[in-house]
Amino acid sequence: MTEEGKLRENLCWAIGLPMGWQPLYESLIRKIFAVDPLARVVDAKEKFGEMRVYMAEYNEAVFALVDVANAKSRTICQMCGGRAVLSRTADGFFATVCSNHADGYLPATSSPLRHVRMVVPKSDLWNPDRDDW
Repeated sequence: MTEEGKLRENLCWAIGLPMGWQPLYESLIRKIFAVDPLARVVDAKEKFGEMRVYMAEYNEAVFALVDVANAKSRTICQMCGGRAVLSRTADGFFATVCSNHADGYLPATSSPLRHVRMVVPKSDLWNPDRDDW
């Protein structure tokens, strides 16, 4: 696949994100492409009021860009792109919304997020008999 094809493929994941975050996602993908034109997104979605972007392979420079965008998504209304805060409903659903879209939400008193990054070895390198994992 060409580099342009990779870029278009990664941009297609924006469709699964709330409208307010789509410009943030598109900006992220263009920054990733400038760093690593072969990087591949495997999922992009809203989870616990935050934009989540999952990459196919480990690349520290790309992950740093993703981390910045994820953090920024917690300040952008997922509905309209305006300034927002993490909020929650009485039954525990989280969203990042502005005052215009906060009907039914209360400001969250704590974050449901616990960030953990896992690096999974490539399958061609994994050997259950090795002791150095």
